[in-house]
Amino acid sequence: METPTRPEYARSAQMAAALREDFLYSEKRARDCVFVAVEATLRNSKSELTLATLTRASLHAARIYATHIQYDLLNSEIVTRTVFNAMLRAGVLLGPGRQPISAGLRAYAARVVALTPEFRDETESFLIEYLIGALGDIGPGDHLALAHVLFRHFDATVPIADLEDRLVTLLGAMSDRIDLCDSGIYAIRPKCTLIEAVGST
Repeated sequence: METPTRPEYARSAQMAAALREDFLYSEKRARDCVFVAVEATLRNSKSELTLATLTRASLHAARIYATHIQYDLLNSEIVTRTVFNAMLRAGVLLGPGRQPISAGLRAYAARVVALTPEFRDETESFLIEYLIGALGDIGPGDHLALAHVLFRHFDATVPIADLEDRLVTLLGAMSDRIDLCDSGIYAIRPKCTLIEAVGST
């Protein structure tokens, strides 16, 4: 007889599938390896790197770091490219003039000079916002599932409460762009366009 699947696990699986569909899914410890690697690569580089070069160099650095902490970084190339895709879409990779590099055809030829100061939080906040928009039915009752899919370490010594605290802290910082509707569902606040902004002045 099969063991029933816990509802939050099924919900997490749905969220993971949505992230995978858009090449955004990564496990937390693997993502952190890439975060450490890209910081170190930019810090140690003696010249500006294109995003394509930075991605390759960070892959190598992530493998070294994972070995150092005795973590088995599976599918390292896919993980690295997935995390870079999330960082690019989150706008945390800065080009000359310290402007975010835009996702698109020219992105990987662009030169990267820095990361935003809070690039880790901003990247993971983007993943939360992406899921809210993609699924359209996420509410406070999904906090455990969200924490599980985005922040689980596959380590029993890491309390699930810590992961939920991480989630609600990021959600709280997103109050300028995420609303909790009367229906109990999170919704992305429409972005004000330049025309709308001028018209309101």
